[in-house]
Amino acid sequence: MTRHRRTGALVWGALIGLLALLGMAPQASADLKIGFIDSDQIFANYQKTKEAQVSFEREVADLSKTAREKKNEIDEMQRKLDQQGPMLSEAKRDEQNRILSQKVGEYEKFVQEQWGPGGRISRLNEEYLKPIIDRVHAIVASIGTEEGFSLILDAADGNVVYGDKSLDLTDRVLSELRTEDETGTRSGGKKP
Repeated sequence: MTRHRRTGALVWGALIGLLALLGMAPQASADLKIGFIDSDQIFANYQKTKEAQVSFEREVADLSKTAREKKNEIDEMQRKLDQQGPMLSEAKRDEQNRILSQKVGEYEKFVQEQWGPGGRISRLNEEYLKPIIDRVHAIVASIGTEEGFSLILDAADGNVVYGDKSLDLTDRVLSELRTEDETGTRSGGKKP
């Protein structure tokens, strides 16, 4: 399972804006409160992510099994055609080649629909991760709002080269996720 990273103009624009603010208004920089999380660490240490990974891998294994079965059927048809081809009439051989080509086309279509861009695997990945990502974003936004953070960055995206460990909110986000799981509400009493 993979997370889609967004390292675009918005992040770099925010960083450039922050640097400009720090350089142009020294008195305003004292009011800035910056924090960061490490979403890779959150995903690696959060039990629900591990459970989602197991479910995702189970579905991928089922799709892989179906693909292998389709491929084995094609291989067996090709083997039989190679063995019996010389003994078959031209019409029968052409019919068998047509059936084989149809099976190959069906197999290729199946593989594309499952593993291709925007395919089922990609949709399953998003289906399993999106609820967790949404919860992480909500917790980060809540921490940012309640505690007056000006900016919270994600170290996993490579946007933090240095970070004071006291600014690292990763463990707090993990703790909030676990508290939500146990109580059904965030520590501020809000429903997730």
